Amino acid sequence: MNLRLAWYGLGIIALAACDADGVAPPATVYFVIDAPLCSSLIPVQFFIDNTQVGADTFRVNLAPDHTMSAGFEINSGRHTLGARVVNGYVWADRSVRVAAGEVVHDSLPFYCS
Repeated sequence: MNLRLAWYGLGIIALAACDADGVAPPATVYFVIDAPLCSSLIPVQFFIDNTQVGADTFRVNLAPDHTMSAGFEINSGRHTLGARVVNGYVWADRSVRVAAGEVVHDSLPFYCS
């Protein structure tokens, strides 16, 4: 009887371990500014599904360059990505479908005059 309980216990532990491994890893979104003709500091806010998830100041053609945001984790599925310069330019929203573990780079083209 005790041996049978021990086997049941081991089976439950094994099932729990397998279930934990079945969790899909999140996707990651990076926002990347593409402004080859600029030499500027550009403060940008980032949005995923119309919610601000972060902000950063890009350093374009200034030492040290900083043209990519930190990564933002999202679940797999369809999402809306957006960005805007603080008190300025607004990029058109972009709809993306991401798979578990996928890495997405949202390019933000920008022209300095």
